[in-house]
Amino acid sequence: MTTTLAPLATTDVTTPELATWGRRVVAALLDGAVLGAVAWFVAGDDITAPSLQPTFSPVDPDGAQPWTSSGVVVAAWLLMLVLQGLTGQTPGRRVLGIQVVRAPVDRPVGGVPGILRSVGRWFAHLIDAFLLIGYLRPLWDPMRRTFADGLAHTLVVRRAPTPRGDRRGQAVTAVAGVVVVVGLLAGVEVGSSGGVERGTQTACALEPQDADAPVHVRSVVLVRETEWTRGSRAWPWAADARRDVRTRLSLDVSWNVAAQVAPDARLQVRTTFGGASVDNDVAVAEGQVQLEVEGAGGGPVDVDVLLDGRPLTSCTVPLPTGG
Repeated sequence: MTTTLAPLATTDVTTPELATWGRRVVAALLDGAVLGAVAWFVAGDDITAPSLQPTFSPVDPDGAQPWTSSGVVVAAWLLMLVLQGLTGQTPGRRVLGIQVVRAPVDRPVGGVPGILRSVGRWFAHLIDAFLLIGYLRPLWDPMRRTFADGLAHTLVVRRAPTPRGDRRGQAVTAVAGVVVVVGLLAGVEVGSSGGVERGTQTACALEPQDADAPVHVRSVVLVRETEWTRGSRAWPWAADARRDVRTRLSLDVSWNVAAQVAPDARLQVRTTFGGASVDNDVAVAEGQVQLEVEGAGGGPVDVDVLLDGRPLTSCTVPLPTGG
């Protein structure tokens, strides 16, 4: 007697729809704008903004402080990671309809990642930051994972639409949308301007000059200048604030050409402070020059003006006081 065996039971495992690379990028930009808004509200342009996708960016050339210097900004960054751990979403991901889920090797995909996994995933993103290769990996990886996703056993998938009757879910999405809009308005710099403002100045009492010299120095003035920058944002209540980048000393020298000189004649302006001298060559035909005084600190600056090595005049100018 032959017994026919029933076919083996199979288990259908539904694989969530993976999020596209484009959605992930846009969501990351929106979250970056939200964190940028927090940093701007806290300290204006004087502090950098954190990111949920860290990169090895150079130090801010304008001298802004790192975001870790502000407890409020650090708390906002941690809150985003906690939110991602508890729900799999951040404001940007909620608006884009994607979320982070666990992807264990031996169990079905699904479930929130958890706080520790979320924090560990951020640190794992540092591997992705090398030449940005890891952030581009979802373009060719079958599961659209970054290296951080692989290490943390996570995937980024599409979130099911909120049912019409789920008022709580709709409210959460609406709040996320408002947060993202505020982030775009206040956290994204849409333009910048800058300039140099001249402050206090001190004129130098020139030594007597040879009346027969072909060049006569009119004035030597030491000026304290402030270089500033201002970022523009779409936030309608943005204060017209600016950030002083650097204070420097500038030496303004002007002269008259009283007689004919060689076409290649050069004027030398020598500044000396603390025993160190800096020579600056200028074409005589210019008639004036503005030079930055390097190394000047708390004492006077000695100035010598020469024509092709021939002394014309000299003086000692004290540093301008005030701003």
